Amino acid sequence: MTLEEKAKFIEESKEKNYLFISPKIIKGGATLVGSYEALELYENMDDNTIKFAEKEIVNLISSANYNDKEAKDYLNFNLIFCGDFDDLPNDMGSPIDFIMKNKERIVAVYRYVKSTEQREFFVGFAQSETIYNYVYLYLSLAKLLEEFEKNDVKYEIDTTVDRFVPAMYRDDTATRFAISYSPKKEIESEKGHQLKKIKREV
Repeated sequence: MTLEEKAKFIEESKEKNYLFISPKIIKGGATLVGSYEALELYENMDDNTIKFAEKEIVNLISSANYNDKEAKDYLNFNLIFCGDFDDLPNDMGSPIDFIMKNKERIVAVYRYVKSTEQREFFVGFAQSETIYNYVYLYLSLAKLLEEFEKNDVKYEIDTTVDRFVPAMYRDDTATRFAISYSPKKEIESEKGHQLKKIKREV
């Protein structure tokens, strides 16, 4: 990439708000997206978010209604903070408060396994390892939480889930969301008095 191409790329990225960093390592400075392939993940983000939320919500509600009790699920996201960082305070404060205050500027990256393959350490020996091929889905955090709230799905954000995981396995941007749904039950006192027809003998 020539100097002119790089300058053009940076300007285009700024216009599209594609400078990013994770909330947890925000003091490390902003990192520019490095390729057009990465930028493509941002396209259709709103549509992807609605489809993703719809699937999760339908599964939760179906499970809750079928079992007649609260259904719960856990979703792990990598959070990317986008945009210009000049307006950020030096002290971020509570990570959860920071996420909620800036949710419009945060992309939630959902990673799932598309396929697996086996690789042998030594040909002719039994040792092998599983290679996971991941797909990344970029979601609008603000729209995702909005869809949850519209459908009475409760959610909690936990940024301490990786605290006790060994550092070599830990992704410092990983955040866990617990989402749950309770089936709506009719309460007798809320029904009010029921009028009943009584046949009188004459």
